[in-house]
Amino acid sequence: MHINPMLNQKKKDVSRRTRSDKKRDIKIPVTKDEKEFIIRASIERRETETEYCTKVLKTALSRHSEFYEVEYQNLKDTVHVKVDVFLEEQIAYYAALWGCRSIRKVAHRIFMQELRLERGEIIFEGI
Repeated sequence: MHINPMLNQKKKDVSRRTRSDKKRDIKIPVTKDEKEFIIRASIERRETETEYCTKVLKTALSRHSEFYEVEYQNLKDTVHVKVDVFLEEQIAYYAALWGCRSIRKVAHRIFMQELRLERGEIIFEGI
C-alpha cells in the first residue's frame, strides 16, 4: 500500500497490435571461416553483417527452388538474419516441405547454399 493513491490503482491491460512490417530475427550458426568471409564481404559492401546475411537469404530464396541438405551443427558463432512476414512464410513453406519443425535449421540450409556460391565454391549434385 502506497501513500500516493495514484500508485495504488491497478494498471489496465493494454493489448497492442503488432506491426504489419515486423521482422523476425533468426540466428544461423556458421563456422569461423564462414563468419570471417561474411565480415569481409559486408565491409566491402559497406553493410552490416545482418544486412548482408539477409540479402544472401533473400537471394537464395529468389534464385533457387531446390536446396541441398547440409549438416546442421549448433555452433558458437552465429549470424543474424532479419526476415519479414513474406520471407518467413517462404521459409515455413520449405520447413513443411522438408518435414522440419525448426525454422532455424531450414534457414541454415537455404543460407548455406547461397553462401557457398558467394564464396565461389562449386556445388556438385549428390555429393
